Amino acid sequence: MEIDRDIPSDPIDRADYFIESVIDDHVKEAMRKAAAIPVGTAGECSSCGEWSMRLVDETCSPCRDKFARFYAP
Repeated sequence: MEIDRDIPSDPIDRADYFIESVIDDHVKEAMRKAAAIPVGTAGECSSCGEWSMRLVDETCSPCRDKFARFYAP
């Protein structure tokens, strides 16, 4: 949580500063997680054989959900 601003002395302004920094941390975390989402490709699923617009590791979303215990990204 590093923001190049002075921390205000007023308690209400401090609370606003804290809220903004927490929101900023959560936004950065969400952006980091979104960047880790694998890119999908269109094609035929290797598990069920149906065509899908987004395959990850040649497997469609329903099959990844269904066989989650076997799927290791």
